[in-house]
Amino acid sequence: MSIFILNKNSLIDNAVIFFLLAFLVRLIFLFFQNPIPENLIEDELLYWNSGLIYLDKGFLEASITAERMLGIFIYSKTLLALSFKNLKIYLAFQAVIDSLTCVTIYKTGSIIFPKQKIYIYLSATLSPLMIILTSQVLSETIFLFFFTIFLYFSVKIIIEENQLYYKIAMAGLFLGLATCIRSITYPLVFISTVPFIIILIKKNVFKDKIFIACITFLFFALLPLSPRIYDNIKNHNTYALTGQSGPHLAYWVAPMIISETKNMNRNDAIKVVNKVAEKYPLTDDYYKNDKILRNVGFKVLSEVNKIDLVYHWAKAGLINIVAPSILIDKNLRALPHPSYYETGNTLLWLKLILYNSEYHNYLIYISIASITCIFTIISLVIGPLFIFRNQKTIFYLTTLCILYFLLITGPVLSPKYIFPILPCIFLYQVISLFKLVKFIKILTKSDYRKL
Repeated sequence: MSIFILNKNSLIDNAVIFFLLAFLVRLIFLFFQNPIPENLIEDELLYWNSGLIYLDKGFLEASITAERMLGIFIYSKTLLALSFKNLKIYLAFQAVIDSLTCVTIYKTGSIIFPKQKIYIYLSATLSPLMIILTSQVLSETIFLFFFTIFLYFSVKIIIEENQLYYKIAMAGLFLGLATCIRSITYPLVFISTVPFIIILIKKNVFKDKIFIACITFLFFALLPLSPRIYDNIKNHNTYALTGQSGPHLAYWVAPMIISETKNMNRNDAIKVVNKVAEKYPLTDDYYKNDKILRNVGFKVLSEVNKIDLVYHWAKAGLINIVAPSILIDKNLRALPHPSYYETGNTLLWLKLILYNSEYHNYLIYISIASITCIFTIISLVIGPLFIFRNQKTIFYLTTLCILYFLLITGPVLSPKYIFPILPCIFLYQVISLFKLVKFIKILTKSDYRKL
């Protein structure tokens, strides 16, 4: 009994130390960033300003809540209240949440590969993408916190034998909470039941117990979403959570594919979309417009060669995975550089950076940061191979998780779009690093013996 208590206390002490270390790293980065509200951009302005309105007035315009999940505005409003509308304190609270995510990733890694758990934790703590996203007023940090807890309980269901109903209930609840922040995981609520059933069958769980487990998972996953689902069915006759997928498909995915396949910039590609959209007049209902714009997007994409479509979709996904995270840092973005979306061509964009001295500072930063891309590419090969040989179930689930988010995100380019799959990438990178170090040690010993 005393040994158990000592082990439990040791785990708690480690978790506290790991939390404080991750928090310190994020606070140091925030200190050098020196964030002020005047420097907020794009979605940051939406969440900050909407959070202020929600805090002061208690409600938001229907157009905003139709486009985004209400959970992110509740989150923003809560942090604004706790921080007394001070941006630095707001982001410090967000750093607390991200530090807890690092601890959760450590706990998850310790179940899968106990020997590498410290290194998996360090990958999260020192992750440039997590650190940069935490310093911005976005939805990614709180989403990843909930989604990582979902992954933690999912891994416990796979590896461990006891407390099935509790673990599957917690997995469902936190996936539901993640979906309350970003609707990107809404399909995953239903898709997840398939691997859970397969895993439980392989573990020789009784059919009745599997059925109850699936019902439990769906109940807890849909519980936080139920008010939104009910309201949308009743008032808009739709099961969709937001009216965002149509605009995203028509005005982000389709233009990106057109730009790549027809060698034109984003503005010209949008003109192509608008020509098709003219045939489908919009209404006053955001959810009807969502369906209309989805049809527009599918219509535009249907005219693209299927091989080209798959190629550019896959290429964008790979670029997002290996691209240096510093690309989304606001200090780097403030440096003079050509817009990729305006050029619409990768080679032209690179030529502009290389041959225009005005862009050379930007070039230096991304060139140095791009060195990490080599290791990421290597880890995408070594990591999955090793996991396949040692933990086949984990291999299949990490692969499916990555493919799901790459498919949902589409060909839109930005390193921030791979944030949900970061735990999988960390796992690959740590395993690859261990294998490479072991290989180098073997080579070194072999050379020493020859001498």
